[in-house]
Order: sequence, then C-alpha cells, then structure tokens
Amino acid sequence: MSLPPIIPQEALQALREGKLIDAIKITRERTGLGLKESKDLIDQYLKDHPHEQAQIQQQLAQHSRGGIKFFVLLFAIIALLFWFVAK
Repeated sequence: MSLPPIIPQEALQALREGKLIDAIKITRERTGLGLKESKDLIDQYLKDHPHEQAQIQQQLAQHSRGGIKFFVLLFAIIALLFWFVAK
C-alpha cells in the first residue's frame, strides 16, 4: 500500500490565501493526480485541519465581499453617467 500524496507547500499557501481553485490546480500539477483526486486531497486536508478551514472560509468571504463592492461601485458610476447624459 502506498502513502497518500502530500499537498505541495505552494498549494497550502494558495489555500491559506483563500485561493481554493488554485490550490487544487497546483496539487494536480505537482502530484500528477487527477482533478477529483486533487480536490478530494484538499477537502480531506480541510477536514483534518478545521482551524485552517475556518480561516480559509473567512478569506473566501472577504474575496466575495470585495467583488460585490466592485460591482456596486461600477453600477453607481454607470448610473451617474446615464444621469449626466440624460440631463
């Protein structure tokens, strides 16, 4: 029986930055695993390290809020442009 693959440090760093998809991609590239196996490996790591999972969830939430703020700002700028043009 072989040992389970180890998650590369680059993937762990991406994971800690809230970049879940990048962590899976890096794991695939470095280990030669398939997509499902890489995702399963990352998921298992998160299950085994719940304190890191909470931190990663916070990072992902911050990324989402940043995207929402951008679109709200963009919408406000477009609305102002339409308002000035319509005058």
